[in-house]
Amino acid sequence: MSRSTLPTPTFQSGEAYTPRFELWMNGIIWQAIYNVVNSFSMQEMQTMPIPGVGLTSSTKVPIDIFIERVSILQDTVLAIQKPDNFYTDAIKTASKEKNGGEKAHEIYRAILALLHRNGHLRFKPPRDFADD
Repeated sequence: MSRSTLPTPTFQSGEAYTPRFELWMNGIIWQAIYNVVNSFSMQEMQTMPIPGVGLTSSTKVPIDIFIERVSILQDTVLAIQKPDNFYTDAIKTASKEKNGGEKAHEIYRAILALLHRNGHLRFKPPRDFADD
């Protein structure tokens, strides 16, 4: 079939099949994982005046941001990937954890394992400079 025999699309026919919006889930999940990893690059600084001593300051990593970003990643992944028995068992184990940060780490590990089991993670071999 040559291209000349194909009907010429019109604006109206193209409009009928064009989605109103489109989400690129690969990019969204990549960004969600990136956000989880980068949540440890932020720091909170606290300065307190102590009478007779002066100012004392400390820094810490805000764990609440990590926990929320893991929750967003979990919601995003489960929107496109059905959980399997391994994931369900890992979540049950994580729910027994009292510390919120450790629980989020367990959930993050379970999400990455789920993605890996279903072939969504790809690992590139290291570069061999002898091949360049």
